[in-house]
Amino acid sequence: MDQLQAMRLFVNVADTQSFRRAAKQLAVSNALATRSIAMLEARLQTRLLNRTSRRVSLTEAGLRYLQGCRAVLEDLDHVEKSVVESAREPRGTLNILAADALSVLSLTPLLDGYRRRHPKVNVRLTLAERSMDMLKDSYESRYDVGLVTSTMVSDGELVQRLIGTHPLVMCAAPAYLASHGEPVTLDELASHSFVALQEGQHEVKWDITDAAGTSQPVLLRPVYTVNSAVMVRSAALAGMGIAILPSPFVDDELTAGALKRILQSHQIDDPEKNVSIVYPRRQYLPPKTSSFIDYTVQYFNRGKPVASAAGDYFSPYRYDPSED
Repeated sequence: MDQLQAMRLFVNVADTQSFRRAAKQLAVSNALATRSIAMLEARLQTRLLNRTSRRVSLTEAGLRYLQGCRAVLEDLDHVEKSVVESAREPRGTLNILAADALSVLSLTPLLDGYRRRHPKVNVRLTLAERSMDMLKDSYESRYDVGLVTSTMVSDGELVQRLIGTHPLVMCAAPAYLASHGEPVTLDELASHSFVALQEGQHEVKWDITDAAGTSQPVLLRPVYTVNSAVMVRSAALAGMGIAILPSPFVDDELTAGALKRILQSHQIDDPEKNVSIVYPRRQYLPPKTSSFIDYTVQYFNRGKPVASAAGDYFSPYRYDPSED
């Protein structure tokens, strides 16, 4: 028998003043109870109990040891109870990695809806443009879950579930098009300035499919590259050139006329348009993680393709508190 169990037996013997009653309460034999107390006394090299044929009583050392045992066992019970409760109820800090372009895809109502349902969970959101190491191991992981595009995470240890898409669109400010002309064919793109969501690349290649279904690679040479979708949109609005961005990211600007879509009959083929939720491939996910995964999948599955000035795109469900 281990020491903790022996300590529990000792406390029960002290409380009941009987080896037999203590053994019965803990469902062990009288002999095992007797041996356990003897083991404690041998370990401590002191007598803990006075034994007579009629009763069992504590020695002075036994009283001190009883007080210590109660404190240790109460602390242990408290720790175990808190662990069990935390394994059942979502709580703690949920670290989320999300693609920067998704910040316009109703992440705020998504997170607000989740926290309304699970108020004991705090959210720490990190936005990123490019790929990041989401997972090292179970102790060093910076993130619990990711909402990312297909190219952001390549770790084979992660489960990746597709939850939506956001097609890319080509657009520019009306002032730029008035000054440089609007391209109507892919060949005409070569003479235009581009602002690109890249990290210092001198050339950017896109696979573009026309209305007839023919796909061809198009090589573009941007005059301005930046690793922020917000900055690319700002540059396009300023008339610096043509931009290729997720449709929801520029939907308001397209509707307002601040930007105009180019080559609307063409489709830009890019894995970045796929949005996935990713998480560690583990047997036991913390409740905060598993509950967020379930909520997010449900949230996005309620979305429907809707028409906009930028074309059809995946519009996620807007949280309605009355549905909880």
